[in-house]
Amino acid sequence: MKLIKLKEVHARIFGIPALGIFLAFVFCDKAVPTIAEIVKTIFICFMFWQGVYMIISHFRKRFPRIKQTTRRLILTSIFASLYIWITDLLFRFTIDYFSPELIWDIESYPIHFLQNLFISILVAMIYELTYFYSRWNQANLETERLKTEQIVTQLESLKNQISPHFLFNSLNTLAAIIPEDQEQAVRFTEKLSEVYRYILQYKDQELVSLETEVDFIESYLFLLQIRYPQNLKVSYGINPKRLNDHIAPLTLQILVENAVKHNVISKSEPLHILIYTNENGRVVVENKLNIKTLAMNSTKTGLDNIRKRYQYLSEKSVEIIQNQKMFQVSVPLIQIAETES
Repeated sequence: MKLIKLKEVHARIFGIPALGIFLAFVFCDKAVPTIAEIVKTIFICFMFWQGVYMIISHFRKRFPRIKQTTRRLILTSIFASLYIWITDLLFRFTIDYFSPELIWDIESYPIHFLQNLFISILVAMIYELTYFYSRWNQANLETERLKTEQIVTQLESLKNQISPHFLFNSLNTLAAIIPEDQEQAVRFTEKLSEVYRYILQYKDQELVSLETEVDFIESYLFLLQIRYPQNLKVSYGINPKRLNDHIAPLTLQILVENAVKHNVISKSEPLHILIYTNENGRVVVENKLNIKTLAMNSTKTGLDNIRKRYQYLSEKSVEIIQNQKMFQVSVPLIQIAETES
């Protein structure tokens, strides 16, 4: 930021005199302008340059994004033209007041005004083109950075989801229920295969429908509820109208796993998880907070994973709310039209 401001200061220090000298030669009636004419032109350039710069800076702050360029340019042009007109009139009235012997040629005023307007438009174009290129380049760099992080987090997510620990626990659970309930063991095996099929099928996709993700999380929760019978309770409040909206794959799984990992799950203290959509176009995973006394240190890899993925996928951010009673994460639902615009 300091470097940008320094460059803008340098642009004014060197640009104003250079432009003033150049225009003094361009608009001079004689072959070579006098020193007084050059100084006057430099002063006029300073007045217009500085004023237009302040107008541009104001609307940059109000409308900084590339998609707001048209609105920013229209408003900048309107206010810059008004500034030029008012400043030029004040300049002429000042000359008329202090030097009444000078005659104000009204007929040549439109040409004079257009000359001043040309100066301001030139200055505005220099600033706007520089700003647009800077923002465009910054957006490209940010997109590439987020794409790189997306790849890294996808790989990290895949590594976490098909970790040996999860598979080991699942196989232990399967081995335990085979002698007791073979029908349940078959269902467990089917759900386990569905979980891994989903992970392998959708791991490289940016988005899946909420309906697809909910079907997957039901299979995943079936495995967990076999491990924690009667101790893990899950409720759904999904608006059917939202099922065609989209979500990053494995988002719900990461949030459910986070709740299971960090909270007590026992017969006396069951874990309650609520998965629902709200009126703000978000899917929410909420659980009663009952942190394990001897909980392992959290690396927050899963939540960071989700945050980074949604920085790339949506303009809306992931929201996390935590108090003494509950922990809640809400993720924006994405419509395909939003990603294509």
